[in-house]
Amino acid sequence: MKRLFLVVFLVVAALIFSVKISVLCSPDNADALKWLAQEFMKQNPDIQVEIVPLSWEVLYPKLLQDLRSQAGSFDAFTYDVMTTGAVSFGLVDLGEFMKQHPELVPEDYDLDDFIPQVLEESGKWQGRLIGLPFYNNTMLFYYRKDLFEDPKIKQAFKEKYGRELTLPTTWEEVVEIAQFFTKKYNKNSPTEYGIALMFPRTHTLFYMYLLFFGEYRNAPLGIMRHGTADLEYGEYFTADHKPAFNSEEGLKALEMMKKLMPYSPDPLGSDYGETIEYFNQGLVAMVPQWTGPYLIFKNTLGEDKVGIIPMPGRSVSGQWALGINKFIPEEKKIAAFKFIVFATSKWADKNKFLRFAVAPARISTLKDPEVRAADPRVPALEVTYVTQTHRPRIPEEPRLEDITVETFSKILSGELPLSMETLNDLAKKWEEILGK
Repeated sequence: MKRLFLVVFLVVAALIFSVKISVLCSPDNADALKWLAQEFMKQNPDIQVEIVPLSWEVLYPKLLQDLRSQAGSFDAFTYDVMTTGAVSFGLVDLGEFMKQHPELVPEDYDLDDFIPQVLEESGKWQGRLIGLPFYNNTMLFYYRKDLFEDPKIKQAFKEKYGRELTLPTTWEEVVEIAQFFTKKYNKNSPTEYGIALMFPRTHTLFYMYLLFFGEYRNAPLGIMRHGTADLEYGEYFTADHKPAFNSEEGLKALEMMKKLMPYSPDPLGSDYGETIEYFNQGLVAMVPQWTGPYLIFKNTLGEDKVGIIPMPGRSVSGQWALGINKFIPEEKKIAAFKFIVFATSKWADKNKFLRFAVAPARISTLKDPEVRAADPRVPALEVTYVTQTHRPRIPEEPRLEDITVETFSKILSGELPLSMETLNDLAKKWEEILGK
């Protein structure tokens, strides 16, 4: 009886004297964060962690509004790499915080174990460490492995195109294969369409463009014309931070997107959820998608039917980091710091990938034998992480994105001509926003 009383007393005391923190996050990494919060609270009963998922469209404006007002209505949050510059002013400088509180940094917490480019792009802004990499997302190319390996289908492809049906390494090859798997152009196709594309007039179109532009922008001729892109401005810009898309490379990217559209179900009206369903339902043979949907595909179609390769051309990064609101009391900053360090530890990085498909940010996870044996995405991730393209993460990114998806959408739908003049008009609007 005395023991029971003591346990009840300790539980009540922990609740009374605990610090409660709220963590805003995107839905696609919320399940992993909720699980990590439960594990964290087992070890830290004096800290209560509430995970609050918000859709991307709601999360970002809410973050900006709260940080600008300095209301401190939440304590930590995940932020997308492209919003890094815009939210940086409201984030705790974690480098300085670690110097002030070295006792809070676990001995085995190794910053050098993060993939260097990931730490630089999602964790740092103008030399300051403002976030810890949590979700190193990237886009992969999924295909129906059973169809690509079917002898009858392979023979039919060879008879039609005079070459073997191989996994595509360029978008030109994807066009041919997508046509073959589209019933309108091949009545014997086992799928209705060849590929699922998401070109809606949202931020999705902004990053999908880089899958195509990145290939031409980073080819030898593209590098000669535009220079090497940096991590703050990304491939949309030249090395000296001028628009790069109003170029021959920019035109070729949009031409390739239009070439693929006849082989996709409703490309201008489909987004993340729709394209996942097209692949899940067997409506298409191929789909470019983020790392997360793999578990959905695996559970619906079966592991033996889902193939994964690096993106033909170039992929695009979609990293998320965990940061701390700098407009909150010190005791909450300490509690939030303990949690985000726990959630980005080596142990957490490995287990959130294995359990929830949240892509790893640490080198040790990619090298882990258990991870490599359990997950077929690892080889494709290793290739993709060093070749992927990057969106701008400067504060002006949201305004640039808004006007760009409107123009690109009109080009793809035929409302605007696919011409250099159209792209030059867009580039002038970019320069006005950037004050150039």
